[in-house]
Amino acid sequence: MRNLETQYPKWRHTSPVLLDAEAVRVAEEEIAACEFCAPAESEVPFDYILDCVTGYDPEFTDYVLPEAARCPSCGKNLRTGYSRWYYSEEDVRALFVLPATLVALKGR
Repeated sequence: MRNLETQYPKWRHTSPVLLDAEAVRVAEEEIAACEFCAPAESEVPFDYILDCVTGYDPEFTDYVLPEAARCPSCGKNLRTGYSRWYYSEEDVRALFVLPATLVALKGR
């Protein structure tokens, strides 16, 4: 396999960050609704809320939650997002992206 970090200089490595239940609760308190119960109002990725709560750099962080975060309005699970590069045996590169759940913030 080729050295992809040389070939793709913007290649980045993310670090998993295990959050505690308190951080998840603090993030949930900032949310008014999610893309399931308020699709027109939900514009902010849930990861953004976690970035603000934790202070971690969003470009290099993947969050691992100890339990599912839930929308305070409808109770649906909120998903954190991530992206991963995959390679085939023929050395073909593909990107898999799982976007975070979009949420609407509480008006302050």
